[in-house]
Amino acid sequence: MDNMKKSLLVAGSIAACSLSNQVFAAASENQTVDNGDGSTTMTQKINAASTSPHYVAPSGYGFSIYSDKNEDYSWQHDISIPSGAQVTSATLTIYAYDVDSEARHGENGEYDSVTVDGTMLNPGFLQGRNNRWSTTVFDLPLASLDDGLINVDLDIDVNGDGWLTTLDYSLLTVTYTEIENDPPFTPTLSRSSGLGDNDPLVVSVTGPSPADPDGDSVTYTYRWFVDVGQGFYVDDEFVGKNDNNSATLPANQTENGELWKVQVTAVDSNGLISNFAEISWPEIGDSDGDGVADANDYAPNDPNIAFYSRTPTTGWHTLAYEDLWPYEGDYDLNDFVTRYAYGVYTNASNEITRFDYYGQAVARGAADNNSFAISLAGLEASDVGTLTRTIDGVTTTVTPEAGHSGEMVFVLIDSVSDLLPASGSSNYYNTEAGDNRSAVDYSASLVIDGSMSSLAPKAFNPFIFKVGSRNKEIHLMNYPNTDLANTNIFGVGDDDSIVENNEFYQTQAGLPWALDIPANWAHPYEKTDTSQAYPRITPWVESNGVAHTDWYSNPNSSKTWK
Repeated sequence: MDNMKKSLLVAGSIAACSLSNQVFAAASENQTVDNGDGSTTMTQKINAASTSPHYVAPSGYGFSIYSDKNEDYSWQHDISIPSGAQVTSATLTIYAYDVDSEARHGENGEYDSVTVDGTMLNPGFLQGRNNRWSTTVFDLPLASLDDGLINVDLDIDVNGDGWLTTLDYSLLTVTYTEIENDPPFTPTLSRSSGLGDNDPLVVSVTGPSPADPDGDSVTYTYRWFVDVGQGFYVDDEFVGKNDNNSATLPANQTENGELWKVQVTAVDSNGLISNFAEISWPEIGDSDGDGVADANDYAPNDPNIAFYSRTPTTGWHTLAYEDLWPYEGDYDLNDFVTRYAYGVYTNASNEITRFDYYGQAVARGAADNNSFAISLAGLEASDVGTLTRTIDGVTTTVTPEAGHSGEMVFVLIDSVSDLLPASGSSNYYNTEAGDNRSAVDYSASLVIDGSMSSLAPKAFNPFIFKVGSRNKEIHLMNYPNTDLANTNIFGVGDDDSIVENNEFYQTQAGLPWALDIPANWAHPYEKTDTSQAYPRITPWVESNGVAHTDWYSNPNSSKTWK
């Protein structure tokens, strides 16, 4: 019912609304029934006619009166269970009118919370429909009966969305048996992990053992609850599901986006019950429970990975190095040439949890032997969960280099000369006409122990260094050295690095010793200056990278490999 109509009802007489005469039931009613099987059932009904200590009617609201968010109220059941008796059932039933908790309202529906002794019950909120009387049955924790007083608090419209409701009665029902026997232990539970469209939800009782202190046989009851998007759990049948009461919820009962939980109670051969245990599932359609639906999750069964991005999206970029730094040398930029790409895996919070590097070693035009390494700024060696490299199909574990702070550095290729060896006709690899050998695949995979927020610009910092001279590093232009580099070499020979200006690895003319090219690049032949193979590189450098940005796409093909 909309709020305007409800306001009119509140302003008028309660008799004017279409409420059943059940609203005007008698004062607190207490009944005790011998069930004839050794058990006894006690009931107590509280309504508008009840008096202290069960109920003290507030002024203008309470039982039998439409009440809103500012008109919460309480009542108290009492019960006297004989000493030594064991409870076999304990429920609280509330009969209410116009509880608009239908799923169609979503999170803006009516949330009327019911607690006992400060503890939220299952299902937790009143269940009902617009302009109808509805019954909500709550299972009571056995501990709530210990002192004989059951204090009930009703919090109407907890979200303050303008809903009102009225209660006819609250009914406490307790069944007990007088027997020299103890109830079973509270069960411990595990659940199935599958959350796909074809996965049933299965709860398993894993303990304790024995299940009953007296050795009685034990069975279990199951009560399933679902949140279909309204923001709280209700009985499954309330939202049109089957009334499931077994350990398995069929897959056809679930829908993507739903949340499910089950309440399990142990029952021994005497009918005595345990306290209930419950277990819940992540969102249906979210198999790993990371908050990203399987349909949008790159790794639906891995809670640490939700998204993946590759740079470049398809194809390759190319790294090309000249290894005679700090001198220009022949400037053919083919001393080590590799195609590369990298993949970044992020979790549901878009934090990086894994980094993969993919490479194809293409060419070696260096007489000296070099190593190829990668620095990742923003990580420490201690952040590494696992780190492996795979070279030509063989995978090994890699240990990050020691001696670095604020970066994690690892060597990916120990010896470029061994990876790309000389042949009978060439001392190099794919840098001379007629030498057309295959590129060698290699890769690395880093699983981060935890996560890093993002990959900052220049955080990915690939470089080479001389085998036997670890401190002589060659990086991309304006990418910094690592902590193990000899910074005294800056400014020597043709190098014009100005560290305080964050200018690294460039000549006075602005030429680099390493290139990162956004394409699968055809490198110059051996001893061929790059400016001869790619004439537009010179005006590109002279313009500080403004002009001829596609210089690498316009080679002199007679001077480049393939």
